[in-house]
Amino acid sequence: MTDRRRFPRYRVKDGALAFIGAVPGAIVDISEGGMAVHYAVFGREPDRNLRLDIFLGSDDFLLKDIPASIVNDSTLDPDAPFRAVQVKRFSLRFGELSDQQKSSLRYFILHNTVSEA
Repeated sequence: MTDRRRFPRYRVKDGALAFIGAVPGAIVDISEGGMAVHYAVFGREPDRNLRLDIFLGSDDFLLKDIPASIVNDSTLDPDAPFRAVQVKRFSLRFGELSDQQKSSLRYFILHNTVSEA
């Protein structure tokens, strides 16, 4: 199986969040082309095409209104005894970013990742 990603993915420091609407998800890894997020689904899942914000308080970092689409999702621990909240891993591809968003994303990757994923 070949990897279709154009950009390398990097593991993100603890505490980095992606807000899809008002609900935060933990960012697992990120690249200039997309990211993976662990996200608690309360009720209905987000639309396949969405906008999100990236936040990391320890770096005072906020990148708003990023267009993205869910290209894959999987349920984490589907056999867990407590299913009131379903946790999923979403693989997201970024849409068209402005030059400012691209620059901020590069900054985030440079300063807030720990290793290649």
